[in-house]
Amino acid sequence: MSTDMAKDEGGAHVERWCVQDVAAADVPVLAGLLPAGADLSLPEREAERWWLVRRPGRAACACLRLRPAIGLEQPRHWYHVGCVVHAAAELGLFQRRHTLLLCNDHTGAAELADIVSDAAALDLDQQADALRLLVHHALRHIAQHRGTYPAQLVAELPGVRDAQGRSPFWLGLGAHFYEGDPQEAARRFGPAWRGHVAALLPRQPVYAAFLAADAQSAIAQVAPPARVLMQVLADAGLRYSHHVTVDDGGPVQEGWIDGLPAVLGGGGPRS
Repeated sequence: MSTDMAKDEGGAHVERWCVQDVAAADVPVLAGLLPAGADLSLPEREAERWWLVRRPGRAACACLRLRPAIGLEQPRHWYHVGCVVHAAAELGLFQRRHTLLLCNDHTGAAELADIVSDAAALDLDQQADALRLLVHHALRHIAQHRGTYPAQLVAELPGVRDAQGRSPFWLGLGAHFYEGDPQEAARRFGPAWRGHVAALLPRQPVYAAFLAADAQSAIAQVAPPARVLMQVLADAGLRYSHHVTVDDGGPVQEGWIDGLPAVLGGGGPRS
């Protein structure tokens, strides 16, 4: 168990938050925090861990799952966001175009997954504290069991969606190849649904310029509620990897584990 202190505006410690392993009794509460199709199974391998943050006398308010190596049993797909240049010096033309290429580049990486906080119960500062505590706890666990985990760590962030939960990125690209409802597919097949639908997606590079303007604008953009998580991950040393998720174009952040401050022996999370 790990603990941390929250502070009031004057800096006084007002309550102790703790990180705990998720137990079966916690799953219904966390199911209400996680998106449709999230993995609700308890870890079966020691290297995979699922933690929650609890406030004194209250229900869990945030959670995080650490996966030791992704894509080794069920392929995980992303789009690599690259660019190509078309130039004709004789004509004075130079064009730089972004491309999307379906890939499995992060196969074998460890992952910080299912990271969520209770926005209804916590203000933004409290969400940041809870998420920072979880991320730091996960990184210190990796440092203490360094031989169990690979060199690379990734975390996916949710992309932008409209009020009905529709992703402009998906509508601009994926919906041309799979006409079903992605949210229904997530509920039906769980996290593996993206691997199934990837078999239908184009294998050749796609020019982003071919997409509608709102789909282009959504590439690598983070859903507003997840901006606090993006900052927490950036503070921990994870940076945009030029990869996005296939369903909503959310960015993937990555870091080399041995270079992360918490693994190198940095101090605890800021409260």
